[in-house]
Amino acid sequence: MFRAESLESGYVQGKNSCVLHGPMDFDIKSGTLLLLAGKNGAGKSTLMQILGGLTKPLSGSVTVNGTDIHKASVETRASLISQVFTHPPDMPLTTAKEVVFSSRLRFVSGWNGNIRDHENELLRALEICGMEAFAERQFNTLSDGEKQKVMIARALAQETPIILMDEPLAFLDYPGRREMLARMKKWCTEMGKTILFSSHDLELALKSADAMLLLQGKGDFRWEWNQETLAHTDPATLFSA
Repeated sequence: MFRAESLESGYVQGKNSCVLHGPMDFDIKSGTLLLLAGKNGAGKSTLMQILGGLTKPLSGSVTVNGTDIHKASVETRASLISQVFTHPPDMPLTTAKEVVFSSRLRFVSGWNGNIRDHENELLRALEICGMEAFAERQFNTLSDGEKQKVMIARALAQETPIILMDEPLAFLDYPGRREMLARMKKWCTEMGKTILFSSHDLELALKSADAMLLLQGKGDFRWEWNQETLAHTDPATLFSA
């Protein structure tokens, strides 16, 4: 269970706190594909960082299966939540397979870890993202869309119940976005993953998501938990006054 209680997102500037959204309460069960939507500057990335434990909330708590992620150790948090950021990192002289391996350090004991011991898991993660043929390619030679797929494979190889993705479709073409959304939906239904993702391609995302958290202006937000309603929602109406 992915839970927030009295959660306020925002940031501290000097001695002042700026509340962007909240307080909000929610329970997201396993197997849910949740869309985080909002205009540019609405605070999607800020909320994503808070939900991932990278930034502390102004108030409230975020728990995964009863564990407060802001009080947990880095190792514990890495076992609960994996994240994919908007822009893939610069990782020269590193193969795609090695990038994926970097998410499995918590499975490595001392100095005895060897990438060959994780070969099956690494190739499996790349395969289910359609990137198995790129395993030995240098990461920096890949296109932005290919890099993003490798980073999603990295998140899967981390073996966490929760995956947070900030604009995972941004560098993909239209067929690639449709394919990735179908894969994400499959990971939720067949693997029991809970995936929260942000996207500006609302026309596609609304047809796939099980639920939506819409960040609106002036700190307002609203939830939609009905998948059929989402599938028939006109994206243009979401930001109307």
